[in-house]
Amino acid sequence: MGIDREKVGEITIKFLQQQHNIKNIKVLGFENESWLVEARVRSSSGSSVRKIRVDGKTGNIISVE
Repeated sequence: MGIDREKVGEITIKFLQQQHNIKNIKVLGFENESWLVEARVRSSSGSSVRKIRVDGKTGNIISVE
């Protein structure tokens, strides 16, 4: 594991701040070499929940749902 829970939170915040106001971020856990993060956000289209998967070695965003 290359990055820790705190670092993945920072990566997620920087990524989401580009298009959203962040209300809450929760790092759910680490599985299959990646971190899963749940974020409650608000944008011009309203409030939503985003699930972000972050590569545990590189810190790259793998997916956003």
